Amino acid sequence: MRIIAVSATLPNVAQLASFIESGEAFAFDISYRPVPLKTHVVACGFAGTNRYMFDKNLDKHVPQLLRRFSSGRPAIVFCHSKKDTMQLAEVLTKSYSNFSRLDTSALMNFSYKASTASLQGCLRKGIAYHHAGLDADDRKLVEEAFSSGNIA
Repeated sequence: MRIIAVSATLPNVAQLASFIESGEAFAFDISYRPVPLKTHVVACGFAGTNRYMFDKNLDKHVPQLLRRFSSGRPAIVFCHSKKDTMQLAEVLTKSYSNFSRLDTSALMNFSYKASTASLQGCLRKGIAYHHAGLDADDRKLVEEAFSSGNIA
């Protein structure tokens, strides 16, 4: 028996199942979520002909969108790549502040435990990133900081 779990954003799960000759694939919609998911669609300008520049320009909108929709609670922002994830975290450390409720001593404690300077700097500001390139200890650290409400 093989079990392959894929991202919820993968649009062709049935095609993948056919390719690996599994015979069946299970897709779960939002009705299976233990926590309700809210979706907001916001226009952020004209894409033009340069998709790269449009994507790059979206980062500057994220702080405003977080202020508008997160209700002061921790939020998760999904990005296309590890590099994009780290770049957005840097943008947020410079332009997003929701720190009045954050425990600065806990943030310093989390930052000291991180293995990279980039993640340490983000954690000190109440921001973090999480991607497959992080080592297991840093992933666990970020998950703990998020679930305990210590990062924005």
